[in-house]
Amino acid sequence: MVTKKLLLSASIALTISAAPVLAGMPEGTWTGDREGVTFTPSGENISFAESSKTVNPILTTHSQKMVPGVYQVAEKAYMAYGYALTSPTMVVGDDGVIIIDPPESIEAGKLCLEEFRKITDKPVKAVVYSHWHLDHFAGVRAFVDIADVESGEVKIIAHKTFLDNVNKSGAGGTGPIIGARLDYTSAVLLGDQSATAGVNMGLGPDFIIGETSLIAPNTLVDDRLEITVAGVEMEVVHAPSETTDEVVVWFPKLELLHSAEVLQGENFPNLYTIRGTSYRNPQVWYRGMEILLQFPAKYMLPSHGRPVSGYDNVKDVLTSYRDAIQFVYDQTIRYMNEGMLPDELVEVVKLPEHLADHPWLGETYGTVAHSVRSIYSGEIGWFEGDPTYLSPLKKTEASARYIKLIGGKDKVMQAAQKAFSAGDFQWSAELSSHLVRTDVDNKAARKLKSDALRQLGYAHFNPNWRNFYLTAAAELDGSIDYSKHADMSADDMIRSFPTEEIINGFRFRINPERTVDVNMTMGFRFPDEDKAFALEIRRGIVQFHDSIPGGADAVLEMDRAVLDSIITGGSDVGHDAVVQDDIPTDPMAKLFESGKAKMVKGDLAELKRFLSYFDKLNKEPVPIATK
Repeated sequence: MVTKKLLLSASIALTISAAPVLAGMPEGTWTGDREGVTFTPSGENISFAESSKTVNPILTTHSQKMVPGVYQVAEKAYMAYGYALTSPTMVVGDDGVIIIDPPESIEAGKLCLEEFRKITDKPVKAVVYSHWHLDHFAGVRAFVDIADVESGEVKIIAHKTFLDNVNKSGAGGTGPIIGARLDYTSAVLLGDQSATAGVNMGLGPDFIIGETSLIAPNTLVDDRLEITVAGVEMEVVHAPSETTDEVVVWFPKLELLHSAEVLQGENFPNLYTIRGTSYRNPQVWYRGMEILLQFPAKYMLPSHGRPVSGYDNVKDVLTSYRDAIQFVYDQTIRYMNEGMLPDELVEVVKLPEHLADHPWLGETYGTVAHSVRSIYSGEIGWFEGDPTYLSPLKKTEASARYIKLIGGKDKVMQAAQKAFSAGDFQWSAELSSHLVRTDVDNKAARKLKSDALRQLGYAHFNPNWRNFYLTAAAELDGSIDYSKHADMSADDMIRSFPTEEIINGFRFRINPERTVDVNMTMGFRFPDEDKAFALEIRRGIVQFHDSIPGGADAVLEMDRAVLDSIITGGSDVGHDAVVQDDIPTDPMAKLFESGKAKMVKGDLAELKRFLSYFDKLNKEPVPIATK
């Protein structure tokens, strides 16, 4: 995997506790009262925090908040801020510590642990995953060893549906396309943060690419879990919001609330994320905020963003955040009921001044416009009501007709260039899109669209928008670096997937053209787990069975560890050798000769025939900007 350049220097060892003003840091390093909070900066800001003509000043100001360091709150709690996308929290107990939300990679986790070890060398006794997103668990092996979890020495605490959600995002379904789009929203394909690449990630300074890990939870939360760890009393409470499995942590003796990502830092929330997501219902989210408001918190630490101190300040931030979400939802519905369409809704649904100007509601992560569009489609679907578009022309066909109507490619190119010269970059991009869509190899059109998107990106203050503009521009002009792709399929995660989910995941790659006349059932038996499943191919459909039907054509038997080795490309046989349609004979034969796998019904030829009906795993970059 590719690891981004880390610009961390030796600790400055400066503690600030009253009205701090640091060079390069805005006045007031946290929200609210000065009492009870200190900040010790350590290292250089890894976001791009310099003024530049290619960076919107709002985004520059947001970066300048991200000076790395450790916040101490309520005597026993510490937050490592600015070292990764997520800011993990450490709470110190009598004989150990509690870690909340390991960041996105083991490398990022080690950076944070290094800072925590300057404070205490007490062992980790518990880790809390606030929800299933990668940046809240994938650095866990930096903090704990799996043997200590398996022995019961360390508790891994998460909601009861956490692992199911991780599995769904990795074992199949939309994982590949969302992973590709994550590359665009995170700007990882553009290199390190700079004036012409990513600036910050909104939630934090950067997404640190590296090795990802997962240790399965051994302590599960339903609605509420009251537990004492290392002498620290804590309540872990389910608060559905950004995700359905979100949990927050309340420390009553410390009067401290860890708000997880119910509160997405100092940003308007991503009620919709352009990397792709299922519908995030704002009504669920703002009610999740109401759960947080029930706690009499004097201090609040979010997974992203800086601390909040003081009862009234905590209440103000949570109430304002809650009200902003409800306002956008309610007003969108109000105008939808007047017949307005998404393009009209984004023009009229605006936060009122007291919310738009709130320091925790800047649109430097989520945006009102994206939220409005998501609410429309989430509540009544994609169809906007004009039957002309019940069955519209394919985009490539419509573009070809527009080009002909305008007078040919040269005329369209001239108009797009004129728009670019006039600073009308949106219109230039839209016009040149017709040319690229109908001729993906049109270098001049690709270059012009790339230039237009780059200018749109430089001007925008939202990092998700900026990153998508700039990465699409790099795809178009060929400067993109796909080697920096964020590989999210860690061996730990694969081992955590239930066997049935891995087998079931095959159905997303069935090739119906190859199987139009095929009826075949393959059984899979795993003696070590005492489990058996089957996949039935039935004329283009794959049906999963949680047992092996009596009439199965063939049955493959192996232990789960062998399946893991196959998927991860272990020493037994590489991944391609099993799941591709051009399976090499020797690796497969070696696997069977070793006795680690065997056909208890049918033979190797039957297995190869079965696997030939599935598409190869797509290892090539997914085109985004040329569609």
